[in-house]
Amino acid sequence: MRKHYLAVIKFPMYVSLSLIILLAIFFGMALGNYHRLGLSPMETIVFTLLFIVLTVLISSWILILMSTHQKIKPKGLRLYCTWMLFNVYFYLAKWLSKVFLQQKTTIMESFLNFNNEIVLSNFQDMHSKNILLLLPHCLQKSECKIRITNDIIECKECGACDVAKVKGIMNKYNVHAAVASGGSLARKLILDSKPDVIVAVACHRDLTEGVRDSWRYPVYAVLNERPNGPCFETTVSTSTIEFAIKKFV
Repeated sequence: MRKHYLAVIKFPMYVSLSLIILLAIFFGMALGNYHRLGLSPMETIVFTLLFIVLTVLISSWILILMSTHQKIKPKGLRLYCTWMLFNVYFYLAKWLSKVFLQQKTTIMESFLNFNNEIVLSNFQDMHSKNILLLLPHCLQKSECKIRITNDIIECKECGACDVAKVKGIMNKYNVHAAVASGGSLARKLILDSKPDVIVAVACHRDLTEGVRDSWRYPVYAVLNERPNGPCFETTVSTSTIEFAIKKFV
């Protein structure tokens, strides 16, 4: 539990700290100019606009923090918060993490875990047929003679890789599972199926890019494990996949 909490808290901590820094810079500049010469009409307009922008940033961030525990019912407001999270606050946290010399994967993992908390809070009671389980092709054993391209129903369940376990979960909960060999195919699968929610398995970079690219769809991210290096015979925690599906249905 403590490990999971730390994995989630880093991203919101960096976003909150970056907003505090921006607010301090704003008031420092405003007070400095005011005490020096007073504010000209143009400076008054500029600082007023900056104050409005900061107010929107802070209030939107508070709303996003609340959405990790409480559902945002208006769809338009939920989409606005998602867009802000992926296109504004993600970069604020990324910038500050570089200042503190944090590894890219650390902030990516925290971002994905934070987004998962939001998705779990806002999307429940889904029909299982409207859940898309998106998998990377590297889960399959390299020497397997049956090449699974899109549908994992072709898997013969030999047990040599985790695809068989995932297929069992797919059949158990009657969800649609597909294999994507790249970002373009993943986008096509999402557009074709138009799911209510997506459970996606991939590495840090692919998941982060995929979640942000498909921001209109709720994506629950499951990081794969790479005991043999990137993109080669990876594994995944099937219990995590099943946990997410059970939460949604």
